[in-house]
Amino acid sequence: MALIQEIKDGQVVKDANANKNDATAKNNFDKDMFLQLLVAEMKYQDPLEPTTNTEYVTELANFTQIEATQNVQEKMDDISAANYVGKYVILNTTDSSGNQQYISGKVDFLEKKDDGYYVSVNDGLYKVSDIETVADETYYNAMMLTKSFEDAITKLPNLQTVSLQDEDKVKAVRNLYDSMDSYQKQFISEDSYKTLEDLEKRINSLKSSAEVTEE
Repeated sequence: MALIQEIKDGQVVKDANANKNDATAKNNFDKDMFLQLLVAEMKYQDPLEPTTNTEYVTELANFTQIEATQNVQEKMDDISAANYVGKYVILNTTDSSGNQQYISGKVDFLEKKDDGYYVSVNDGLYKVSDIETVADETYYNAMMLTKSFEDAITKLPNLQTVSLQDEDKVKAVRNLYDSMDSYQKQFISEDSYKTLEDLEKRINSLKSSAEVTEE
């Protein structure tokens, strides 16, 4: 080992290997610390119940494995959450009043917060865990048309109160149904469609009665 170092311009010239040695020391810091902690634990352990070196190594291996597993799981969560962007989803969530509600729409983007991932649907942010159904565009459109049809049916008068003034409303629901393809129609409940048919029959009956009266 050299005891004399080169002097240049009044300053000590550092050894070319100094930086390399510093980096090596830094890389070994964690290992050295672990060994120091291991030695300290062995020094102060209960002599009546000593811990073997194998047990220490096993503990370290287990810790490393758990850490690696967590890192892989985080990456998988990132990939899984990102897959929701551009998909049509149905969310089962709870509003600020504590009421359960279903929200459906297309996921515009993903946002990561301290407590997890959130998806943007209809300009609102919802937890990924609230997603109940993921659908393709064809299925989603069918569900939306079905909901529109069912809602329209519930707004029509019943057989006892329907009148000729309601004819246009009934026709509008019929037009909605006729605009649907065979795939979309299969989601319409039999009871809802029967309600439409019964109302149409009732309207036709009222029209016939009105024509007879006019004659």
